[in-house]
Amino acid sequence: MADEVENLEEKTSFKDKSTIRKMILRVVFIIVLGVILIVAGIYFRWDKWIVGGILVLVGFLTQAWSSVVSLIGSIPGIGHIIVKFIALPFLLIINGIGNMIAFFAIKLGYKREVLDTKLLTWAFALGALIGFLIGELL
Repeated sequence: MADEVENLEEKTSFKDKSTIRKMILRVVFIIVLGVILIVAGIYFRWDKWIVGGILVLVGFLTQAWSSVVSLIGSIPGIGHIIVKFIALPFLLIINGIGNMIAFFAIKLGYKREVLDTKLLTWAFALGALIGFLIGELL
């Protein structure tokens, strides 16, 4: 048992500060590349949808969004509040787009399909909530 605890402490320990620095430098490098791409797009008058699409794609592939949000969240005192203000509009936009698509789908006659997808979404959300609660209780 003691060996397992020591092994776990070694894995979760941040004694090696160079790995943290490498992670932070990687995020900063990705942000700088994004800014360079935006400036080049403005200077050369590239299509804004192409530049934005490339930035979003690179952001998702490199997980830069989650890294930036975690860096912002690590600010003591106000970091978690800033992250909530960043995440809430994003969730509201996604919910609004989903509702608009459902509205137009109902108008086009896809009532049963919309109902099935809404029920499936609620089932997954309820399952995630129950899983989270069970995980917290254990």
